[in-house]
Amino acid sequence: MFHNFDGLTRNEGRWLNLWAAFDVTGDYLGTFTLDDLRAKAADAGKWVSAVQYRRAGQQIDQAALAQTFNGLPRDTTIFAFSGFRVSPVRDMGGSIEVCDPGEHEFWSVYGFHQDAEEWQIVHDAPWGEIGETLARIVELTGELIEYRDLSHAYANTRLPDLVDLLAQRILDEIPDQDDADARMDDADAHPLEELRDLILFALDTRRG
Repeated sequence: MFHNFDGLTRNEGRWLNLWAAFDVTGDYLGTFTLDDLRAKAADAGKWVSAVQYRRAGQQIDQAALAQTFNGLPRDTTIFAFSGFRVSPVRDMGGSIEVCDPGEHEFWSVYGFHQDAEEWQIVHDAPWGEIGETLARIVELTGELIEYRDLSHAYANTRLPDLVDLLAQRILDEIPDQDDADARMDDADAHPLEELRDLILFALDTRRG
């Protein structure tokens, strides 16, 4: 079991969590950086086979502790990736392809695999789950999140900043309030509002 410490460490230009590890008897095993955990995962997958997170001094939803990532191959952990991306996707009859928001059937999270040096699927999020999925990945890895569809991309973004970027795009794409075609629910009806709202909800839950 791993518990997050308040302290952060700087590594390769990003802020990373420090983790305290305990075995099943409760004995303290040490405090580790993300790179330390990745090295241990390469030697013994059990170190990260059931990672649990709890912010120091706070209780986290038990559903978040139990979450798994449905796109990871057997024996691959979330620590094998050095970056993550969320995209709207749709099923094209046997292949899942990135599309524009509004054309999507669900949201997928991809990770950049360090050894393979390529983007690989990490998780296909069922309806209503994408915000919690992204927040948990950030908690576990300390990595930034990219957003990408067919026409827009936001690279290396903190989740709170991604919320703001999505909000600005929504405002840019809906009719001006003075426009005769404008409606009160234009922003709520925008296809990116689901993603923005679910990320914001996950962040607010953690501020709790």
